[in-house]
Parts: sequence; C-alpha cells; structure tokens
Amino acid sequence: MSRTSRITSGVLLLSALLAREAAAQWNVARFGTDRNRVYTTFGLDPAVVTSLGYGRIVPLMGHAFLLAGEVGVVAARMDTRDFRARLGTQTSLVGWRSLHLTGSATFVTRGTENSIYRGFDFGADFTGTLGVYRHGWFAAGEFGFDKAVITHVTHSDWYRTYFYPGAKDGWYLNAGGTFHSGVTGGFALGRAEVVLRFGWLRTEDFDVMLPPTYASVGVGFGF
Repeated sequence: MSRTSRITSGVLLLSALLAREAAAQWNVARFGTDRNRVYTTFGLDPAVVTSLGYGRIVPLMGHAFLLAGEVGVVAARMDTRDFRARLGTQTSLVGWRSLHLTGSATFVTRGTENSIYRGFDFGADFTGTLGVYRHGWFAAGEFGFDKAVITHVTHSDWYRTYFYPGAKDGWYLNAGGTFHSGVTGGFALGRAEVVLRFGWLRTEDFDVMLPPTYASVGVGFGF
C-alpha cells in the first residue's frame, strides 16, 4: 500500500469511528411550555455514549427556536479522551394542526484516542423530521446528514514503530460523512419529557457502518 493510500485509509477509519447520530429531536409542540430545559441522553451512537445538555427557547421571526448545547463521553469508561460536544438549534419549519416539518442544524466537535492515533474533528449535522406533534406526545420519521468538515490526526509512537514509520500527522479536509434515518417519538410526564430514537447509519457513499444502527433514550426537564 502506498503512503498516500495509508494516510487516506487512516483518515477514513477515523471518520467512521467518530461518526455520530444526530442530537435528540424534542417535541416542538412543547416549546411554548417552558423556556429552559436540562436534559440527558444515553444510547448507542455508535459507541455507548452519555450526554448532558441545556437548552433555551428563543422566539425569532414567528418561530420558536430551541438553542441547545451538550457534552458527552463514552459511558463504559467515562473517559474524557473520547468526547463529543454539540451546539445547535431546532424549530418547526412548517406546521398544519398537529403535523409538523421540523429542522435542526448542529455544530459538532468530537475526539477519540487509542493505541493507534489521537484525533478530533469539527463538523456539522443537518436533520429534518416529519410527524405528529401534540402537547403530550409526538411521533415522527427523521433523516439527516452528519459531515466531518476538518479532522486532525496524531499517530502514536507504537503505530509508527510496528506498522508505518512514515505515518503523517496533520489536518485533513472532507474526511467523510454519515447519513442517518429512522424514527423518533416521545411523551410528557408533567414537566419531564422522554424521547426515544432508533435508526440506521450509512456512510456518505451509502456503505453499511458497524454497528449499522443507532438508538438512544433522552430525558429532559423544563423550567
């Protein structure tokens, strides 16, 4: 394998390992109930990750936008070297009675470290849902695309010693992306909201990922 092929393969592998499903899609019919919310999510995406976040409802141009930020780590070890941070917004784009088309845009940074390399990336996720949103519950289908815009890789001494002495560290553009499609739904318990999500992952070339699915449970509290 040539030097260029080795570098390209490494970056694509990093992109696959860092790929994540979209942020939780909350019930837009409840955006007028409480202006603030704290929430936690737990799920497979593709590692077992737990996240903690805060969001605030902001009215703008006749729409209610949820502005939210969250941080997450791999739950098995609670290792901050395997992390994810998100900053994004969600709103109802078009609504008719209880039927809503929603959209979300999220800035994402992710990092991981193992015996082969240390890497992190900056990217974005755009997701849309279409479904029934009522004050006490919602159910919708979702589709989105997560893109790693720029990625930095630092190879370990162990990898250079035993596998490839010429491994090149540095920044790489267009390291890959992930399509995600599935279903989401939730229900309210007083001021608490429970959100469930399940779906399938594919690379931007529509190749199957391992694992090929994502699933998560989120719990939010409004105030």
